[in-house]
Amino acid sequence: MAQLKMIFNAEKTALPEINLADGFEIRTVSDSELAEYNALRASVNFSTWDEERLAAFRNKVLDGGMLVIVEKATGNFVAAACAETTDMPELPHVGVLGWVMTNPEKQGFHLGRSVSVAAMHRLYRQGYRSFSLLTDDFRKAAVKTYLKLGWQPWLYLDEMEERWRKLADELGFDFDKLNCLPEKSTFPPMAE
Repeated sequence: MAQLKMIFNAEKTALPEINLADGFEIRTVSDSELAEYNALRASVNFSTWDEERLAAFRNKVLDGGMLVIVEKATGNFVAAACAETTDMPELPHVGVLGWVMTNPEKQGFHLGRSVSVAAMHRLYRQGYRSFSLLTDDFRKAAVKTYLKLGWQPWLYLDEMEERWRKLADELGFDFDKLNCLPEKSTFPPMAE
């Protein structure tokens, strides 16, 4: 099943402020911290990466765009997100919010929101005025967060409207107020 796509248009929607719960800090991930990053990936059932996979990913992620939230008391990585170049060759001017994850033991602190917003700010500083993300129907908490941040569902395939209608109902949103984008949409160019 194709993943859901969402778009954030920074020309029409103000970037949210970065708010972070006490006891945590946001910073970038260094290559020497692959083991810590993999521990976070494993906590959310993502596959772990080897050094080769990380090196390949560094070609896609923006400088300073591989972000992590660290719990100050333990030094553990508890959430992460990445600001990346496009994954749609036909839309090189659309940045990507990717690899968003929060350790399930740290839910309730809104860390996924915080690290996502930090990555959105990094994309904006790079000149992107529209961002995309991929997610799944079962990631309901993440979808709800993205909708509250101003992300719009993109109905890029025929099946998407039905899936988004179902999700909106399950999450308590009015589908007609989600401002869904049609398949043939245009997005703002990068800032000069």
